[in-house]
Amino acid sequence: MPPEYRLRRPTAERVTPPTLDPSQRAVVEHVATQGGPLHVLAGPGAGKTTTLVELVVDRIEAGGLSPDQVLVLTFSRKAAQEVRARIARRLARTTATTPAMTFHSFAYALLRSEQDAQDFTDPIRLLSAPEQDAVIAEVLAGVDPEQWPAPLRSALRTRGLATELQRLLAAARAQGLDALDLEELGARTGRDDWAAAGRFFDELTSVAALANTIDHTDLIFQAVARLDDPAVRQRWRERLRLVVVDEYQDTDPLQVQLLQALAGDGRDLVVVGDPYQSIYGFRGAEVRGIIDFPGAFRDRQGEPARTITLERTNRYGPVVAAAVRSVVENRGALGAVDGPQFEQLRSPRSTVEDPGAVQVRTFVSPTAESENIALLLREQHLRHQRPWSDMAVLVRSSAHLSRLQRALQAAGVPVDVAGDELPLAVEPAVRTLIAALHAADTLHEGGPLDPAEAEALLTGPLGGLDAGSLRRLGRVLRRHDHDTWPRPSRVLVAEALAQPGLLRTLAEDGPAGEAVAAAGRVAVLLARAAEQIGAGESAEQVLWTLWSGTSWPRRLQEEAEADGEGSARAHHDLDALCALFAEAARAEERQARRSVTEVVLALQSQEIPADSIAQAGDAGSAVQLMTAHRSKGLEWPLVVVAGVQDGEWPDARVRSSLLQPDRITPQGIGPAPSPRSAVAEERRLFYVACTRTRSRLLVTAVRTTADDGDQPSRFLA
Repeated sequence: MPPEYRLRRPTAERVTPPTLDPSQRAVVEHVATQGGPLHVLAGPGAGKTTTLVELVVDRIEAGGLSPDQVLVLTFSRKAAQEVRARIARRLARTTATTPAMTFHSFAYALLRSEQDAQDFTDPIRLLSAPEQDAVIAEVLAGVDPEQWPAPLRSALRTRGLATELQRLLAAARAQGLDALDLEELGARTGRDDWAAAGRFFDELTSVAALANTIDHTDLIFQAVARLDDPAVRQRWRERLRLVVVDEYQDTDPLQVQLLQALAGDGRDLVVVGDPYQSIYGFRGAEVRGIIDFPGAFRDRQGEPARTITLERTNRYGPVVAAAVRSVVENRGALGAVDGPQFEQLRSPRSTVEDPGAVQVRTFVSPTAESENIALLLREQHLRHQRPWSDMAVLVRSSAHLSRLQRALQAAGVPVDVAGDELPLAVEPAVRTLIAALHAADTLHEGGPLDPAEAEALLTGPLGGLDAGSLRRLGRVLRRHDHDTWPRPSRVLVAEALAQPGLLRTLAEDGPAGEAVAAAGRVAVLLARAAEQIGAGESAEQVLWTLWSGTSWPRRLQEEAEADGEGSARAHHDLDALCALFAEAARAEERQARRSVTEVVLALQSQEIPADSIAQAGDAGSAVQLMTAHRSKGLEWPLVVVAGVQDGEWPDARVRSSLLQPDRITPQGIGPAPSPRSAVAEERRLFYVACTRTRSRLLVTAVRTTADDGDQPSRFLA
């Protein structure tokens, strides 16, 4: 008798409900009893995610709502995944629908559901920021210069203008303006550049429609446009009985319009946020959005929405709480509305017994600062057995990431840099392959290799030579050089990489022979790639030849599988290289038969991070290094906030912009950004960085004795 197999559904273990404090319980009870819009203020560690989960669970279990009648909106995929998982655990079951997603995921789902039946099998493709930048540059290259104001015509084919246009169009969309609106706004205000951008916007929209693509900003705009149809709006309002928004302080005006369409007119809408953590003004978010919520979303009786402030912090003890409170208290962190109504938000009651520790240290140079940070991290790990993953180093901008990453790794500290912090071309592993691709393209075109580029290829992962081996190679080439005048070794090395046959004729023993053999392997690899380019193969295929033609892949895999300090770095390099191949494939799909030269230029000029590099490796074995913006929503027992310098943090410069996207309003030209508002947002960003710690906070800066030297930030006063 054959064996019988039965499938049994695993029984989910119900999670014990958390104990809510009175302010958290008030949030849950408001929706259960009173209903209508609710404004929840929640500082760092206040338990807002727990509150949101309990609210949703209560409405499903006690309120009779089905999961597909609840929508939780947040600002990152990771946060949405966490909320979904916690709701599923509390309900002791998975849900058939997804109750938590990002604004953009929801907008995409809405547009897909509202597509005509004949179009549903051909889904809209969402463009990443670098892809949108490239599309703008491509369309811009084909426009009639006479359509643009004379001062801009000479810049039409520059990447700088393409980037400016991307920012302008994003700002217009965030304000709810379409192409015609922008053109009319430009004509009404005398801004010929805005009017021309509006016409270009219309052409760009047509190109996107033909390609069935859409960018992130247009995604929200199109969703709002669909909800302008009364029948569509009513259908979605009947479907969604409760809408919950996390991190409401990060919303822009267009996202507020989306919420008005979904849950306005006194419907059940709960928003949670912290005005002191409003740090995305450069993306169009407005700190006034969360402050003005009660008046913008009134209940069915026309009264302002109720406000509840969560009264505790479960993240850090009183010492840390006092220190971070001093960052924002009476410091103008909210601009002109920094008033007593936020006193409870600034001064939550700590539930943590460990008081914590806060230290501010200054050093005589950036090098000394980096070395001392590395020393602290190693001491904490080796002497106090603190896991590397329990520590993080935060900086103001991505410009500081590479320097600190090199310094920490040189000191033996494993470091993980989030994949969405830097453009792909900045990643060391990616930079190596792009350089090799560029060298192969140069050989295909018959040009000489750049000596510096040739040396970098030989001393990088493809060649594997050290400085001594490179010198030995140069000496061998000088001995065999029959030119009348002696030439520098680096020039001879560059020429040799273009001549695989020459390197094969050089018979050397010992270390010199090993250097010649390594250079010969790289030369053969470049020649093979150049042949592929000549045969018309794609950049993706040529990149694969360069990647797979050496022992580098095997070495990286071995490092990734090992337990040493290089494991996290090897995982990150592999993830970055996967992202590079994906980007090359998308470039091929976007424009068939795109030349290798064009792909190289596009990758080298990329200033915007692409899609997040998937963290396939174990990031838990490394110190996290990231910008303060990227740290939002995360926490660690020990946090170092580095490089808190005057002139850098706060960076109070009002950035001039050719097209001035930050002055677009539906009514006309808005006021220019003020240094005061810039400093206020910088202070909020510093507050976010400092509140990532659970126990120990170290803030570092450089202080030099020179009158015009580096000085610590005013935030440390």
